[in-house]
Amino acid sequence: MRNLTITAPLAALLSLASLGAAFAQAPAPVPDSKSAQYQSKGEQDRTYIFPGTGESIAYHIYVPMKWSANTKLPLVVVTHGANQPPTAPFQRPMDNPTLAKTAEARGYLVAAVTGYHANATGVGGWNVSYPMVQVPRQGPAGGGGGRRGGGAAPAPPTTEDFARAEMDVLYVADLMAKEYNADPNRVYLMGNSSGGSAVWNIGVKFPQRWTAISPSAAPLDDATFPYEKLKTVPVLVVHGDMDTTMVFDASKTMVDHAKARGVDATWLPVAGGKHTDAWAQPEIVTQIFDFFDKHPTKAR
Repeated sequence: MRNLTITAPLAALLSLASLGAAFAQAPAPVPDSKSAQYQSKGEQDRTYIFPGTGESIAYHIYVPMKWSANTKLPLVVVTHGANQPPTAPFQRPMDNPTLAKTAEARGYLVAAVTGYHANATGVGGWNVSYPMVQVPRQGPAGGGGGRRGGGAAPAPPTTEDFARAEMDVLYVADLMAKEYNADPNRVYLMGNSSGGSAVWNIGVKFPQRWTAISPSAAPLDDATFPYEKLKTVPVLVVHGDMDTTMVFDASKTMVDHAKARGVDATWLPVAGGKHTDAWAQPEIVTQIFDFFDKHPTKAR
């Protein structure tokens, strides 16, 4: 195995239980049937008002042209990498994006979320309490990643931001399911890098919501990870072997540990795949949707 470092979360994370009362007091968002975009098709920017904050939160969707109010298409919810907008998964690979084309060809609804605020979605974000296993950085700490131009640093995310990032995933899943009459037995979750850590974490916290999940390039320090909670949720783990950000071998270790704990886990290494878009290569995104198709109903 390559040398590795384990990065701790950005801040001590507040559990959803401790915010439960606040979330419960605010009604869950519902689709706006009066919107000009209501039940429209194709690729779209969307927003909704986040309960309890009054903020407009973006999400980005694709609805196949075959959709009608009488259909029940499967739904995939996508979590992006660190500090990115919800459009990012639809732009991978940059020279030939595949997600929207695959959704159209395969007949899937797809929704990519913001994660409440983008700065709540970095490594250690998304309300994930398990550190990610990263390739050690070369050179001075923080090289190449600092601010330029002398502007003020953005406010750091709060524990509430992290919890809301997690809730954003659930809210958007529900909004899409209601507006587009999604098949309730076919709701999938996938994401890359820090978004992949969210997939692992939200998978074990809310296993009843997902038919199958696919984290990519998202190895966790899994010493205390509760794999047993995924016994009813098949998992496809994707990772490119040319990743210089997250440790490739650590993802394979998670697959081995998951299988040992009774989880239906599948390993999909990507030869020559890099960190950002190994999952989005045409032959790989096809295999991810093949995996979803092989699991057409939630396990009981």
